[in-house]
Formats: sequence, C-alpha cells, structure tokens
Amino acid sequence: MTTNNHLKNFIEPEPEIREELSKTADELLEAGHLDRDNTMHLAKVLFRLGRHDESIEQLEKILSFIGDDENALALIALNHFRKDNHEAAIEYLNRRLERDPDNETLLSYKMLSCEFLNRYENAIRCGERIVKINPKNTQAISHLIDCHFKLEDYDKCLKYLSQAKIKDHYRKALILYKSGRYEECIEEAGKAKNAESYHIAGESYLKLGNSTKAVKYLYKSYEMDMNVDTLFEISEIYLEAWDHQRAIHYLKEVLAHDDRNAEACSRIAQACLDSSNWHDAIAYSKKALEISRNVPDAYATLANAYFKLEHDFEKAIQVIDEGISENPESFELWMERGGFSYPYDMTAFKKSYENAINLHPRGISIYQEYIYLLLTREEYEDAKRYYNRMLLYNPLFEESFEDLSYSMLF
Repeated sequence: MTTNNHLKNFIEPEPEIREELSKTADELLEAGHLDRDNTMHLAKVLFRLGRHDESIEQLEKILSFIGDDENALALIALNHFRKDNHEAAIEYLNRRLERDPDNETLLSYKMLSCEFLNRYENAIRCGERIVKINPKNTQAISHLIDCHFKLEDYDKCLKYLSQAKIKDHYRKALILYKSGRYEECIEEAGKAKNAESYHIAGESYLKLGNSTKAVKYLYKSYEMDMNVDTLFEISEIYLEAWDHQRAIHYLKEVLAHDDRNAEACSRIAQACLDSSNWHDAIAYSKKALEISRNVPDAYATLANAYFKLEHDFEKAIQVIDEGISENPESFELWMERGGFSYPYDMTAFKKSYENAINLHPRGISIYQEYIYLLLTREEYEDAKRYYNRMLLYNPLFEESFEDLSYSMLF
C-alpha cells in the first residue's frame, strides 16, 4: 500500500470487523518477534483499532532496524495526528517529506497540524505548495482561506475564493463584513438566503447605521433558526435607541420560548428601570433572581428600583450586598456598592472601588472616577497613589497627576 493510501484509507472499522482486527492483533502480539512486513501489518491493525501508542511502538521497531522507512514514518505521523499530538506529527511528516517534498497528502496533513497549532503562516506555506502542485485541490484552498482569515488578510481570502470558484456566499459575505465592505456583504448575503446570511446582513446594516433594516434582517434570521440570541441582539438595538417598549417586546418573545430565561427577565427589568417603571423593574428582577442567583445585573436593577420607588437606601444596600455575596467577582456590583456608599460611608466606598479596580486593573475610567472622588475630599495622597497604580497598568497614559487633577477640579 502506498503512503498516500496509508493516510487516506484508514476509517473506523465496523464492530464485526473490529472484533476480527482485535483477534489478529492479539495473535501477532503473542507471536513475539516479527519480520518487517508482519510488524507493519500489526501497526496498521493497531492503528485501525485506535491503539495508537501500541502502533507507534511497532513502527519505531521498524525504524530502529532499517532506518527511515517511508511507510513507517507516514503511519507514525498519522498516529500522532489522530492523538492530536501535532508537534510530533509535524516532526515525522518533515522526516518523510525530506524524501518526497511534493507529496500532496503529506503536505495536507502537515498543513492541518500547523493549523491546529495556530501556526497559520506555516500552514499557508504548506497550502501554497499544495496548490502549486495541484491547482484544483479545493480542500487546500479552503484551508488557505481559513488561515488567511485568522490572520485578518481578507484580500487573500477573497483571492482564493475567486481562484477556486467556491460558491459559498455566506463565507464570502463574512469575509466582506470583516473587511468593512458592508454594502458588498449585504449583496453577497442576499444570494445565500439562509439564517446565517440574513444575520450578517443585519449586522452590516447596523454598521451602516440603518437600524430599521438591521432589525428586519436579524428577525428573518431568527425566523429561520429560532436562535433566541438574535432576539437579544434586536432588543439591544432598541435599548440603545432608548425604545424600551420595543426592546421589552422582543425580550418577552424570548420568555415565550423559555419562561425560565433569567437573562431576559433581567434585561426587561433594566428596560423598565430606564423607563421609570419601578414596579415592573422590581417584579422582573425578582423573577430573574428566582431563576438564578448568578445574575449580577438583576441585583443592581432591583436595588436601584427600590431606591427610586421607596427611597429606601438601606434596602438597596442590602440587595447589593446579597448580590456581592453570590457574585463576589462582579465588577458591576462593586461599582454599585461604591455608588450607594458615597459620601455616607467612605470606608465602604473605598473598599468597593478598590475591589472593582482589582477586578479590572487596566480600566482607565474607573481610576479616573475614583481619583476624582478622592480629590473632591482632598485626599491627595490616596489620589496620587491610585494615579501611580493606573500608570503601572496603563504606561501609555500621558497626562501628569498635576494636569489631571487640575482638569478634574477646574
């Protein structure tokens, strides 16, 4: 059997064949010392049985006796490939390619291993060599497109799509979207007419500032695949436009599919809070938290709704503290705790902001907000200390402490 056939023809055996192969493997292993051909046969059987380490052990015996046997090297490489041990697969493929540098199949496996290891430049070199050998190898071209996509070289992606005459409208639309060519993306997506293409057309309209058409195409996508994540996207468009009624409508459509969706309840609560509907904000926050205690935004919304409706500062703090006890890594809840504490409880305020900063040490805006509040209380040493910490995590920040303080206070 040729090397190419070794690499192509091994498939998972049917149960009855597997039983026969296992019997053959046991007989050969019991026989002890085998010649080269029987050792190779045993290695092939073990490979088909998925016993890759044992197969490699037999193949290494062949290499130790007769040197770099072409078929042994190839099969060792494929064993490692099947084990997802791509470093070793590449090592043996390279040894085999030294004897046959234009072997299309070997290069294909090397390309795949490089791709699995995120070595896209190396994978591209293999792919280009394959295409030079066989310009009609559409699988290699497809992987070249994938690699260039990972490297954000979208012009190359489009070049290979055109060269191979691959009629994948969604894939081309995605590449056009990523390259910022939104009008062309919409045109190409329209040729596919599937959920994915309608979705990316909607995203393109959103980039172009046409939220009406964005919603239209996103909803078309939803009607085809019933993916509720799309309804969340639509609701977000309306929330950003401050159209709470429509946002709530689409979030309630999520609940029509799954009335235990805590995220949908939490977002409805936030929309109600933003539209000054305190009672519904409380009701939907509570519903979200009945479903899951791991929804930090629901705690924040509930606390603010209580404060707005009843002016109950202590109740709001209690809700936030409950949320922090359940979600101690929530940046948002620590920020809310700090906001409710200032200026009445400076110890709690400082602890809250310091915890928030520890969770997001590179966030310039949180430092600046904290520094400003410290400056307004004339706590200059603490303000300077956090300014220096901000520089430690954001070394490109240029404004001096003195200039920053002046701009904040005057």
